[in-house]
Amino acid sequence: MIFLCCWLQVPVKETCGGEENKWDYKHVDGLLMEEERQGATFVLPLAAIIETGNHIAQATKNHYECAQELVRIIG
Repeated sequence: MIFLCCWLQVPVKETCGGEENKWDYKHVDGLLMEEERQGATFVLPLAAIIETGNHIAQATKNHYECAQELVRIIG
């Protein structure tokens, strides 16, 4: 669920995928907003939340801001 790191813009994890299929905040946000508009229910596996927290903890900057955003999302 690396897209979660892209969506939260975790330093060094802001993008994923190759040049022909690049994922970044704008791409992920657009997909999620479209799904939300269609009434989708989002389910985040606990492992994805833990791993995202690990990536945030290992980030070189913006730990607090990214952690707050993760809490807001799962809150």
